[in-house]
Amino acid sequence: MLSMQKTMIDLLQKVQLHNHLNQYKEFEKLGAIDMYYLEAINQANNTTIGAVSRMLNQSTPNTNYHIKKLMRLGLIEKKVDQQDRRVYHLTVTKKYVEMMDNNAEFWQRLQDGLEKKVSPSDLAIFKRVLERALDVIDENNEN
Repeated sequence: MLSMQKTMIDLLQKVQLHNHLNQYKEFEKLGAIDMYYLEAINQANNTTIGAVSRMLNQSTPNTNYHIKKLMRLGLIEKKVDQQDRRVYHLTVTKKYVEMMDNNAEFWQRLQDGLEKKVSPSDLAIFKRVLERALDVIDENNEN
């Protein structure tokens, strides 16, 4: 395993562990792919099922499976398009937003800890590298 891959997996697993220890039992029921779906739906507000499938490079049946799961947990809503009733729009719910807001304390502690232990210039570089990594992931998902 590549060292960067191992480090990123370790980071993701620690974040997931935090989420599991969070007060919301819904976090315990979410896998990594569920979180990808939630974030995609959150960032592409009022998106469609097809758009999410393409964005995450998933089949429509697989996307529908995850959407049903997230709806059962009360984390997303599906609303029919008023002009084309075959199309459904997806949005995250207030419950999801509250979960993320409560999770903000964890992220603030992480940022505060990094600011204490890492020089400002290294922290700025780290932030830029993370942003570039997101850009690369987005570019790969577009293909």
